[in-house]
Amino acid sequence: MTNKPAKPINLFDCATSQKVIGQENFLNAFKTILNHGGYAQGPETRELDQKLADYSGTKFCATCGSGTDALTLALMAWDVKAGDAVFVSSFTFVASAEAPVLLGATPIFVDSDPNTYNMNPQDLERAIEEVKKEGKLNLKAVIAVDIFGSPCDYDAIINIARKNGMKVLSDSCQSYGSVYKGKKAGSIADMSATSFYPTKPLACYGDGGAVFTNSNEENELVKSCRVHGMSPEDHYDNVRLGMTGRLNTFQAAVVLQKLKVFDQELKDRFRVASRYDNELSSYFHKQQILDGCQSAYALYTIDCEDRDGLMAFLKENGIPCGAYYPRPVHTQTAYAKWNTRSLPVCEKLSKTVLSIPMTPYLDDEDLDYVISKMNEFAASKTSKAA
Repeated sequence: MTNKPAKPINLFDCATSQKVIGQENFLNAFKTILNHGGYAQGPETRELDQKLADYSGTKFCATCGSGTDALTLALMAWDVKAGDAVFVSSFTFVASAEAPVLLGATPIFVDSDPNTYNMNPQDLERAIEEVKKEGKLNLKAVIAVDIFGSPCDYDAIINIARKNGMKVLSDSCQSYGSVYKGKKAGSIADMSATSFYPTKPLACYGDGGAVFTNSNEENELVKSCRVHGMSPEDHYDNVRLGMTGRLNTFQAAVVLQKLKVFDQELKDRFRVASRYDNELSSYFHKQQILDGCQSAYALYTIDCEDRDGLMAFLKENGIPCGAYYPRPVHTQTAYAKWNTRSLPVCEKLSKTVLSIPMTPYLDDEDLDYVISKMNEFAASKTSKAA
């Protein structure tokens, strides 16, 4: 029997990287900001814009106030509005659908692939044909969500979107650091949005986000919209509708520090995932990562028919876990009026998937214990079945 570690096991770990980087480095960065006084969109934000663009291999990056802001700003740059159809996964955090709705567009919910948990390209095609047949909405955009950090089937999704005159926005809010067939998150779709919320692979100490594009025009529109639609020539002439979407400079400074350890943290996330992949019982259905791709492993998520029983068992044994997401967006109160399609896979996943501890700072003792308890639960189920 594997003994329980003396220290707590974390589902997320927002503190250890601060110790690895050194708290003094964060304090020095904050003192620099206090001295220059550029608290919102100060020089650190511009430095971060460039470093993130370089990291992703895009021409432009515009940091902003949150992942939700990033999604909304990208859609604003495309002039998404009332009368437009925006196709989006329902098995995701609400922000993916919230952004088009805030702009007056109609979300068309798409079912998930049962193996990758991401948008199902075949169901996307069906949804598009349904909208075309009805003839009431303009086909505008697809928001492809990289659920739990794993890239979508972008080749298929982009091809479908192109055939129907639509743009593709990559919702990389959980997947920054992932790779799709040699391309890093941020550089795969027409535009990409990410989040730096504290639980994300690359995180700040509050809210933060970024928009990536290779189009100078789109980048300028995003930068204008994040400050109320301001004209770059006349800051008192707001030439379009916008919002307050600035990234504060303190959060930019945090992300700059976190970038120093980001590649190592990604390697360690992969180390943790590899142990789960290789050692967890086949009783658990593991999220499939597409060939030629690398997940950022914001979460490690399995599919278990007795999800609630497993959750209770793990918590009894001091192992944190989380059900992401117990209600698909199309079943939630504010989005019920757009619940017009049958989405059986994502509805099933919402009842069976469970995320288990995934941080770059889990050591072998932690993993030995989590894996042993997971497999103990699986053995109890398979023996009863036999």
